[in-house]
Amino acid sequence: MQKHNANFVLLSFFCESPLAMLEIRAYNKPVIFENDTQTCVKAVSRLNSWESETMMKKTLIAAGVAAVMAVPAIAAADVQLSARLQTEIVNISGDGNTANGKGWYMTDAMSGGNVNSGNFSGVALTASHDLGNGLTAFAKAESNLLPTNWTNSGTRDVFVGLRGGFGSVQFGRQTTAFATSGKDPFHATFMQARGNGAMIGAFGGLGNGSYVDNAIGYSGKFEMVSVNATFGLDQTENVGGGDKNNAEHMYALRVNVDLSPVEIWVAHTNANEYGGATQTGGFDADGDPQDTRDFQSTKVGAEFKTGAFGVMAQYETIKHENATTGADTANAGDFIMVAGTYRMGANTFMLGYGQFDAELDNRDVTWVAAGVRHAFNRNVSVHGGVRQSDYDNPAVGKETAVGAGMRVVF
Repeated sequence: MQKHNANFVLLSFFCESPLAMLEIRAYNKPVIFENDTQTCVKAVSRLNSWESETMMKKTLIAAGVAAVMAVPAIAAADVQLSARLQTEIVNISGDGNTANGKGWYMTDAMSGGNVNSGNFSGVALTASHDLGNGLTAFAKAESNLLPTNWTNSGTRDVFVGLRGGFGSVQFGRQTTAFATSGKDPFHATFMQARGNGAMIGAFGGLGNGSYVDNAIGYSGKFEMVSVNATFGLDQTENVGGGDKNNAEHMYALRVNVDLSPVEIWVAHTNANEYGGATQTGGFDADGDPQDTRDFQSTKVGAEFKTGAFGVMAQYETIKHENATTGADTANAGDFIMVAGTYRMGANTFMLGYGQFDAELDNRDVTWVAAGVRHAFNRNVSVHGGVRQSDYDNPAVGKETAVGAGMRVVF
């Protein structure tokens, strides 16, 4: 008897038969036999059977391993976790009872008289699956963060969707097609136009920024034309009672035309008596009944970029009135803004001017901002500057904000 390796035993023997010398190999199977023809034949039969079973097991194991290894290639998703953080140090001063109150603040942006509003920071989990035939399934879950006190101040985008040659469609919580606050070079800082007198703020998701729940979004690009649309389902309680929900759905549409180096956009939102926002629905923020309001907004804007220079201008008209009496609210009026940028190496210089012409008396606002941003790389930058929002409302007066901040994307 001779050992062939750890798993095999090589048996050589002579049998008194025409079979002459037989070499029999058994896989982990000890063989006891006598030197006669009958026993040799039985041994050969047994060992052949063992070897057949072993080969079958090997084949099944190999097939199983191949199948398991093939699953990730088919089902694996492209998953990414990303985050962005910003912290600013800002001093607020003025000649009246300023919107934020005088003093020093650590904040992540300012908008609408509130610190940490219209902010930059957030963390997002995104995933996509290639479905073949030009189709891709995708999902996103994003949360708002405040690095000044490590607070999760709310949910941003949360949706699933499908992308293909037709464009993309998504279902869930999302920003509306009307939002264009990203065109403002001061976007998501204490100097931004949004909510500070030159661009309508979040406005419950109906304005520039923030989000609407239970929405369907579409985006598509056709040559030089891009189309974005949002339909928000109003499944809130009917303030008038009954066995049906409110069903005052909202919609928003935006069309961008790229005429490089010029881009033009037009957008419109209709959210009359939409229950998904306290600004229009039949319940206030505390859940108490209130008069419903009609809301419609339309904008047109343009941006020009060439070399180191860039300039943008935008006009928004806002209709916001009591749905029963037709009386205007303090939010009704027209916004206009102009902003320019000049890039010099890693530095971008920014200048902006805008105003809000309100339908009501003593509600006008003038906005002016100047700042500079230095980019260390595409993920890290610092900025600083000054913003002044001059409110006709004597209870607010003129607000001046001076500060600096830092952004890190990872």
